[in-house]
Amino acid sequence: MNMKKTALAVLAFGSSAVFAGAMGPVCTPGSVTIPCDRSGWDFGIQALYLQPTYKGNVYLTNFVNAAGVTNWHDLDPDWGWGFKLEGAYHFNSGNDINVNWYHYSKTTNHTVLIGDADVPVSLSTQLKPKWDAVNLEFGQHVDFGEFKNIRFHGGVQYARISNDYYDNITGTTPTERIRTKYNGFGPRVGMDLSYDWSNGFAVYANTAGALLIGDSTFNTTTLGVIDPAGISNGSNTIIVPELEAKLGAKYTCALAQGALTLDVGYLWQNYFDAQSFLTATRVGDDTDFGLQGPYIGIKYMGYV
Repeated sequence: MNMKKTALAVLAFGSSAVFAGAMGPVCTPGSVTIPCDRSGWDFGIQALYLQPTYKGNVYLTNFVNAAGVTNWHDLDPDWGWGFKLEGAYHFNSGNDINVNWYHYSKTTNHTVLIGDADVPVSLSTQLKPKWDAVNLEFGQHVDFGEFKNIRFHGGVQYARISNDYYDNITGTTPTERIRTKYNGFGPRVGMDLSYDWSNGFAVYANTAGALLIGDSTFNTTTLGVIDPAGISNGSNTIIVPELEAKLGAKYTCALAQGALTLDVGYLWQNYFDAQSFLTATRVGDDTDFGLQGPYIGIKYMGYV
């Protein structure tokens, strides 16, 4: 009788072990590490192909067609080229100090109809947006297992944004003008997420945000198109939040004393309520200033 009970107990234990084993392998978390000590410099350049975007009262002129429908004209900025220059010093266990500069400037010219279908008037317009941003970043590289890594960074940003708008009745000399400027400085934080394969290819998603404080100024001259004839100007100190994101892919080629990286991706960036204006009769509004578009770049990393 005792032998029978012992046999049943052994069978029960064996069957439970079989069922437990059928659940599959147990997942083991990957290790979180930082790179070994290494020093070096990198220098990079990117070509940006961007289009500005605006939010707010940017419909300055309109045309009423024969059906009595009012069509408002937006600013419709053209795509244009810009650049990014950067340099960094790498030291200790995955630390770096990076300085980068973004620049964009493009002039857009349009001819639109204003007034109404009975007496249409041809209006020539010109828009000149300009953007510069300088970032100082202190970074820390962290590896999450064999393929994944994140670079956490914090620092500061200085941004300068200006927009000049001109219009005049086609064939005439007098010109209306709206000019807006913002200069801001403040803290900035972000992280660069990357998934790397062993063959040199990688995909990444980068994001960052800043909180800038600075002066926003404007001056306007209107002659009866946007608003009755008048001159206005103003200035105030405002806080502007900024958000940016990038998605891209890169290929790194190892060299004898460093590495060369080819980088392609897409950029989204927005400064909230960074531009404002009011004409003499209070026509105007706050507007975001954003940029979006593809880019391609190259970077050289040299070890010392």
